[in-house]
Amino acid sequence: DWVISRQRAWGVPLPIFYAEDDTPIVTPETIEHVAQIFEKEGSNAWYTHTAKELLPEGFTSEHSPHGEFKKETDILDVWFDSGTSWAGVMKYRDGLNFPADLYLEGSDQYRGWFNSSLITSVAVTGLAPYKEVLSQGFVLDDKGHKMSKSLGNVISPNDVIKKMGAEIIRLWVAQADTTSDVAVSYDILKQASESYRKIRNTFRYMLANTSDFDPKKNRVAYNELRSVDQYMEVKLNNLIKESLDAYNKFDFTTVYKKIFRFISNDLSAFYLDFAKDVLYIEAKNSHARRSMQTVIYDAAVKLAKVLTPILPHTMEEIWGFLKEDEEYVQLANMPEVETYENSDELLENWSKFMSLRDDVLKALEDARNQKLIGKSFEAAVTIYPDKETKAMLDELNADFRQILIVSDLTISDEEAPADAEKLKNAAIVVKHADGEVCPRCRMIRTDIGVDPKLPMLCGRCAEIVEEDYPEAVQEGLEK
Repeated sequence: DWVISRQRAWGVPLPIFYAEDDTPIVTPETIEHVAQIFEKEGSNAWYTHTAKELLPEGFTSEHSPHGEFKKETDILDVWFDSGTSWAGVMKYRDGLNFPADLYLEGSDQYRGWFNSSLITSVAVTGLAPYKEVLSQGFVLDDKGHKMSKSLGNVISPNDVIKKMGAEIIRLWVAQADTTSDVAVSYDILKQASESYRKIRNTFRYMLANTSDFDPKKNRVAYNELRSVDQYMEVKLNNLIKESLDAYNKFDFTTVYKKIFRFISNDLSAFYLDFAKDVLYIEAKNSHARRSMQTVIYDAAVKLAKVLTPILPHTMEEIWGFLKEDEEYVQLANMPEVETYENSDELLENWSKFMSLRDDVLKALEDARNQKLIGKSFEAAVTIYPDKETKAMLDELNADFRQILIVSDLTISDEEAPADAEKLKNAAIVVKHADGEVCPRCRMIRTDIGVDPKLPMLCGRCAEIVEEDYPEAVQEGLEK
């Protein structure tokens, strides 16, 4: 039932000749001769040579007493032509294998190329010509209409690149569920641009705060990381595993969603938010600062690697600021998934803390609405946890004041007062912190001026400044 020829002016010709009485001439000998010419010159030889030149030398036929022949003008059906590429391409070109790892085309090819390839390959070899098939939908406008020049709703990728850059198109594709038809408009691309800005700014922050970090000298081993840093390292490791699994399934949407959620929620809204109190305030070579830098640097390296297929230009730029042995990120291997013995317990406990943190943030917001505080670091918070929550906090052994970004934090064993905000696993009291603002750490402290050499600073900051800048402190005293 297959129409094997098409009446087109271009394509792969059918190697058929016609005698003077229109008798078709198709023999193994004539076909092999044409094939040998095509192998040397390509199929265009059919159009550049005469019929006599394409036939074997001295060829004659009783149907052509004058020795004249005509060439077939129809071409091989394009679906049969492309559908046998597994035989003409995969089996004969160096570096290629049969069956192919992947056939990639639009969703209309289930009745086209995917189908014709499958039929011809199974008929000849008994095998499918591909191990996997990946299909994609078509691009529509934001109203779901097919793009058409006559309707004036076409968005040119070149125009988008000029206005927004190629990375925005790549990021939009990664966001879209390309297994079905996809809508696009400048408003949709603008949303991708906002996502891109978030990713880029987060990387800028991570690079800026690891500029003095040498991974070969300053790295802190996982077992020596603080609890919260181990938690983020485990979260990062799980993200890498999920991203690589999704890449192996060509599920780019999941890769994007999981990475963007990690950057937005785990990094920006949590880890990097309270990191300022460590990265900017703690002593340069303190354990807390180097511990945090280890995780931030790991995140920058691993995220750059897994985002390279989606944002190659941006990640190449970022790679230039990282201190890795591989010169180009495109040549670096994808990050390996690590195994951490305490990961399940760590994730469970920190998940419980994050729930408590949500409760504290709600209490801080209520206090802000009541004009008790402005910024969160103006607050003094007292938490009255239940037994299970208290055990969890003891197990984590973290600086929760720092993590919650408040000036004072008390975890009390006493019974909560009547005015406490009672929540599921704890009661919380928020008051305005007592004391003055330290100009260095911006926390409200009651020990401003405790060190006479640095009377404007709190005790913590004075100790750090004297450790990091002893000569400057001495010079100031002398003046």
